[in-house]
Parts: sequence; C-alpha cells; structure tokens
Amino acid sequence: MNGKVIFYVTRHGQTLFNLLDKVQGWSDTPLTQQGIQTANLLGNAMKKIKFESVYTSDSGRACETATLILNQNEHIQPQVNHDKRLREWGFGSLEGESNNWFMDTILNGLPPDIGFEHLTDYLPQISEIIVKTDTIGFAEPFGTIENRISSIFKDIAEKVSATGGGQVLIVTHAFIIKTIVYLYARHRISEVAKVENASITKIIYQDGNFCVEDINSTSYTGSTT
Repeated sequence: MNGKVIFYVTRHGQTLFNLLDKVQGWSDTPLTQQGIQTANLLGNAMKKIKFESVYTSDSGRACETATLILNQNEHIQPQVNHDKRLREWGFGSLEGESNNWFMDTILNGLPPDIGFEHLTDYLPQISEIIVKTDTIGFAEPFGTIENRISSIFKDIAEKVSATGGGQVLIVTHAFIIKTIVYLYARHRISEVAKVENASITKIIYQDGNFCVEDINSTSYTGSTT
C-alpha cells in the first residue's frame, strides 16, 4: 500500500447508559442486546478487511465492541491494543446525569442563538463549560483531549506506514470522534452533530497527512439513519 494507512474509526455499540439517555464518559456500562447486534452487523460488513492493527479505548464497551467485530473477520487477527488515549471525554461529576440536563447545561453556557446542529463548532467552549461545571476535578480541558487524540493517531499512522501501510480498526467514543473530525476536517464538523453507535468514520493517512473520507456512516450496518 506504499505506506498508506486507512483508519476505520467506529463508535462502540449501544450501552445501558445510551439506552437510559445518561452521560457516559469515563464511566462504563455494558452493551445492550441492540448494541451487540449492531456490532455483529458491523463485523459482518467488514469481515473481508484485513486489519494490520486494532486499537480500542480501555473502556469495556469499546473492548467488547472490538471483540464482536473481530469475531466475524475472516483473517488472522492482530493483537488488540487498549489505549487510554482513546477514552471518551472525561465528564467528571456530570457522569451519569441525564443527557437532557447535560445539553441544557451546555446550551446555557453558550450564546443563545446556537442550536443543536451547530454545537460541534464549539467543542473547545463545550469542554470549558464541562470543566467549570465539574465539581470533582476530573473533567479534561480541550487541549488535553486534542493532544491525546493527535498523539495516538500520529503514533499509529507512523508505525503502520513504516511497515508498508494497511488498514487499522479503531473503536472509541462519540465525543472523541467529534474531536477527530474537528482536528482533521473541521469544515465537515456538522456531520458529527450526533455520532451513531457502530457508525464508521474513515480516515486516510499518507505522506504525513490525514484526510477524512466517510464521516458517521451507518451504511456498513445497513441503517439509513
């Protein structure tokens, strides 16, 4: 592949907190039956792809999703790397709160004319609101999140490219995928206003540059939403 690296970045399958509509960052809940089914569908859709490397966050929901995807694959599987740099944003004391309360908190901290569909334009400001609202000091500044995401993608890309390139599976989280698009394709940030479970964001690395192709695609699992 001449050093070309293709990243298939997916959000984990639906979890218990997703079903209950609760904030879930560093906290973790298991996949629901729907989450398991969708991960299996994604695995079946990608079963012919030979992954040179597989990386997940160290959260159980991401690890479980990766296992279900790889169980469908027709090729010999590489070792799965669990890396905390791929963790979801840390929401501190906001963890486990209702998503409606979370969204109200975010919107109340932003200019009044900003609607949901434009929220992703303001990721640094959203992070700042979360940090200020968190009462236990666990929430992360946006610069910290940017640094961990850019560092792991750079590390993986350079490592796989140096051995000839190939395809890489990444299993991570909604706000991390928003951050990835913010970093590498900011002009398309509106496409991740809502990141679907088991959707695919496809990123190409070549000659030192990252290019985002598919964003938040659900076509792999047969969904039209």
